[in-house]
Amino acid sequence: MPEVLKRGYVQTIIMIAVVIVAVLLFWYGLRFVLRTEYPILAVASESMEPVLYKGDLIVIEGIQNVSDIYVATKDADPPGDILVYQGPTQLIVHRAIDKRIGTDGKTVFIIHGDNNGEGANEHVHESKIIGKYTGFKVPWLGNIALAFQETETKVAFIALWIIILILIEAAPFVMEKLKGGKDEASLYK
Repeated sequence: MPEVLKRGYVQTIIMIAVVIVAVLLFWYGLRFVLRTEYPILAVASESMEPVLYKGDLIVIEGIQNVSDIYVATKDADPPGDILVYQGPTQLIVHRAIDKRIGTDGKTVFIIHGDNNGEGANEHVHESKIIGKYTGFKVPWLGNIALAFQETETKVAFIALWIIILILIEAAPFVMEKLKGGKDEASLYK
């Protein structure tokens, strides 16, 4: 092994690069397999309780044909598909309860959050549909992603990691200095 690869900081940089590549491969692999730009999503509100809770991390699959979307109320057997669509400012997760043909000849879905009051329906054009909920969720894990929506949290997290990396890299030098410092102090006794 070349001498440069034996150095601790080089090994750390290589390990960080491997982790980054692995995360990117995982993310883009999920996007490819599930056929959607957003394969994993954190539920951001209580509007779909008791099926989905705020902070649930859910898996989304893309929709190739909007005619495959099943529409029905939450009380139907089976209930309608839970869709993810582009809202005015963020992605929204609600149930498809009906559909109609719009003036442009495309499908418009009537969407409703299971926990929302009557009449809180939204009309969503098929072009705004991102995908549908696969039925797989990890409770609470999405809270981590929701916390990172705030800029302050992102900055604090990055700063924390920078400090940790500096401490990890500086620790061997500090330890060496402390060992050397004790020997020098003993000369003055």
